[in-house]
Amino acid sequence: MALRNARPVSFVPKGLTDAYDSTQAFSGSCRLLQNLVFDQGNPELLQARPGVVSLTTFPGFTTPTFVTVFIVINGVVYGMVSTARTAGFDEPFAYNVAANTFTTITGVTAGNVPSSPSTSGAWTPPTMAVIGTKIIVTHPGFSGSGSNFFGIIDISTPSAPTWTASNLATNALPSVPTAVANFNNRAWYVCNNVVYYSDVLVPATRTNASQSVTVGDPSSVIAMSGLPVQTTSAGVVQALIVFKSFSVWQITGDTATSNLALNFLSLNIGTTAARSVVQTPFGTNFMAADGPYIVDALGTVKPLTKTPQELTQDIQLPFINSQQPTRTSAAYFGGIYRICVDTYLNSSASTNDYWFDIERRRWNGPHTWPHDCCGAVNNYFVISHRTKGAVLYQSQFTSSLSAVYTDAGTAITCIMQSSSLPKDANMNEKYVLESTIELSTAGASASYQIQALDDQLNVLNNTLIMTTGAGYTWGGHLWGSGKWSSSINIPHVYTIAWSSPLVFQKMSIQVNVTSSINISIGEFRARYQDLGYVNQ
Repeated sequence: MALRNARPVSFVPKGLTDAYDSTQAFSGSCRLLQNLVFDQGNPELLQARPGVVSLTTFPGFTTPTFVTVFIVINGVVYGMVSTARTAGFDEPFAYNVAANTFTTITGVTAGNVPSSPSTSGAWTPPTMAVIGTKIIVTHPGFSGSGSNFFGIIDISTPSAPTWTASNLATNALPSVPTAVANFNNRAWYVCNNVVYYSDVLVPATRTNASQSVTVGDPSSVIAMSGLPVQTTSAGVVQALIVFKSFSVWQITGDTATSNLALNFLSLNIGTTAARSVVQTPFGTNFMAADGPYIVDALGTVKPLTKTPQELTQDIQLPFINSQQPTRTSAAYFGGIYRICVDTYLNSSASTNDYWFDIERRRWNGPHTWPHDCCGAVNNYFVISHRTKGAVLYQSQFTSSLSAVYTDAGTAITCIMQSSSLPKDANMNEKYVLESTIELSTAGASASYQIQALDDQLNVLNNTLIMTTGAGYTWGGHLWGSGKWSSSINIPHVYTIAWSSPLVFQKMSIQVNVTSSINISIGEFRARYQDLGYVNQ
């Protein structure tokens, strides 16, 4: 029999937040969406994040240890990897993803490669940029002696790339550059607070000594990124966004057209996380000291939020508590801005990967497979991480029949934990006896652990729900051994069989399940009754 005078409560998970309590956060706020992503076809559902699969372990290289930087061009991953070919130094590589083969890069010697950086602590991350048929590589390991200032991978003949180390001809750089970017088909190099730019399509030559721009105060430039900028008079123009620790600047125009200009966008917001700076269709995203921001197409620097009217950010603590901002890594592809940060949360250090869905304008995560290099190829991300050795991994971001649901063969645990609910004007304790939850029914049976937690995250009650198996998809069973099933996860409402009534002031719901293609989590519903007293 249903409770008399009971009030209904509904919770549909919508996104990640720092808030323990959902009252002042958005509807559907969650404390954890670990290894869960949004179902793109069903806004009320979460589904399991696909796992990662090894693409290559660098066969043929001499004791490779870790990948320090890479860039993807036409399905080929070009980058730098630490090896024992010259002990303690990086060497360039070119990996063809479709063919699963490496193309030999000639010209590599013991005297023209950079020393390998440390795998821990703060660092100056290497960068890469393409100017015409040349890939420029800046790296903190270049000695600055002779021509060893930056590297060049020449891909004029893609089947026979070559490597050289160089400094700018005619007017040399004063020091080893810390970053490079392409703007107006020129290579722009960072040396402290000055950016020097090359001739057009000749990234290793600077004909005029005046080809430089001093950016603000003496503090160093951290990163650069191109951005299309909308104007009221000239339509869309190109700009180079220049980031310092506590400021953001914009370079427009060119010396060839006599309109080169430098303007500041913000003098109190910047970044120390060079690899958090990523172009997206809506602007350039980056991680500031107090959370994620965006430089939009109008040149406005503002928090990365649900709507332009919102000023508060859903998650800030992982970024505020970043232990090594320089180790942060980010990329954008397929509507997902993903950012991985070494942080300190819930009294422990962890490396967490958070995904911001551009369409939903909400976060999910943390995802438990780390990366410090990330790019996109075909329809997935390519990632690597210093703790995983010299391995490139494939990381899909949407569910598919071809996806795996383990991380390099290890099972993945998915956790959805809501923020506390409900908080209303009535201060009394609540009582719940009846509740339901929507879970998926596609594929094989799955076991979901359901927990009710109080406001101190103590377990009020827990139970298991075994979903009903819905048959098999093609290739998933032996012919004649069972019935067919759709690969579509259609939610079904299950009763939560609590072993005893739930009594609480505030409550949150947690769902744990092992990842698979048939995992979906939807709406939680309950009826609660006012017990007439304030606290137990």
